[in-house]
Amino acid sequence: MSGNDHSSSLSWLYASLKPATHSDGTSDAEQRNLVVSWHSTLLKSNLGRYVGKMNLSRFTALWTHPDYSPDPVSKVELESAEDRLDTRLPADYRAAVLEVGLPRPTIALLDAIVDRELDLRDVSEFLSPVEIVSVTEDWRDLGLPEELVAFATDCMGNLFCFPTTADAGASVPVVFFDHDDRTVDVIAPSFTRWIEELCRVAPN
Repeated sequence: MSGNDHSSSLSWLYASLKPATHSDGTSDAEQRNLVVSWHSTLLKSNLGRYVGKMNLSRFTALWTHPDYSPDPVSKVELESAEDRLDTRLPADYRAAVLEVGLPRPTIALLDAIVDRELDLRDVSEFLSPVEIVSVTEDWRDLGLPEELVAFATDCMGNLFCFPTTADAGASVPVVFFDHDDRTVDVIAPSFTRWIEELCRVAPN
């Protein structure tokens, strides 16, 4: 949708707000502020999901072998995992893996991180919805905090996790769980930003 289309949709919404004072006691100005706030939130949400898909597609092109395409994921599988763990996965993650699938990174990513001496953790495996449940439940018995859900691992078996949330539209950080010393670190503000950072490892 173009900027003009967005302006037209807002104009149509503004035009529908005729009374000076509405039945809920709000004025035209207050109603219009609510519309603008809702519209802005919607645009940011949709943009974030679009960027997430694009980033995961680029990650796949950079760090997986062309003969091994990403493993497909269904909405039903994700929802089943969410129900088992009583959480909702982040919207940008859901949109990206439903569109692109689960990439199968090669050792090239780890090699690039080591060669460039970057302070980054490699990702070696994205967990399937069934594995999200089994790995999370198994590691909770071994020290993974109850409020974390694993969705990927590095080459050493450490976990990349999302905090649990009841809000399907929430933007949540990516958390790294070190299984040796049981430490927890926030390494990215969102799944989209995390994938974006891994894409930047590639030489220009």
